[in-house]
Amino acid sequence: MKRRYLALIAILPLAAQAQELNPAADKVAAEQAAAAFAVRPIDESSPFFVQRERAKFDLSQAGQARTADANVAVYPKVKNSENAASTMVTRFFTDMFSSIHIGRLRQEPTTETLTIEPKSFSVGDRRELDTTYVVRNNTNKLLRLDFTTSQRIEIITRDASGNVIDKWSDDRAFKPQEGIIIINPKERIQYNETVPTRDMKPAEPYTIQADVVGYPDYSANKVVTPSP
Repeated sequence: MKRRYLALIAILPLAAQAQELNPAADKVAAEQAAAAFAVRPIDESSPFFVQRERAKFDLSQAGQARTADANVAVYPKVKNSENAASTMVTRFFTDMFSSIHIGRLRQEPTTETLTIEPKSFSVGDRRELDTTYVVRNNTNKLLRLDFTTSQRIEIITRDASGNVIDKWSDDRAFKPQEGIIIINPKERIQYNETVPTRDMKPAEPYTIQADVVGYPDYSANKVVTPSP
């Protein structure tokens, strides 16, 4: 037992001396220990980082503006124009299957209706007709309509030859200021106005047409014929 104790005492100085003679090993060990507690840089390709940055952007002013724009549908002023989605879809399938007639693939973005009351009248009894013009948003997005003046609609009455006998806006004044109308999804805007019958003649047909100003295809019309 005494011999083993003496041998251990003899080995300890040698081990300490070997450690002092190997500074490179000490440096490596120190670096490894430091690396274990070091803060690693963020991996920008990780899902957590991408989602966090996206959330920060969505909360910013620019992100909220982009979200608002994404929820507003600005449709072509002419629904069947070259830029209209329904036109492009129909053209694509028509070119692919030229021998097959393809109708409209989905509901129109908007629906316009015009109601005239009363349906039967005489020029002598009615000096004005009541009109109800409705534009309905059939989509799941907000519909935005832009205007350059305070006028929103126009109502024109034409005789059988197409001549204008009355223009609703002629005796009204509108301010030169820009404006916007937003129609919520599946909702509508409605205008109730009157048109005169003073220039109508009994038993002759007349076409009354209502339009959204600046949107020529957002229109509706009715034919009325005064009683003899």
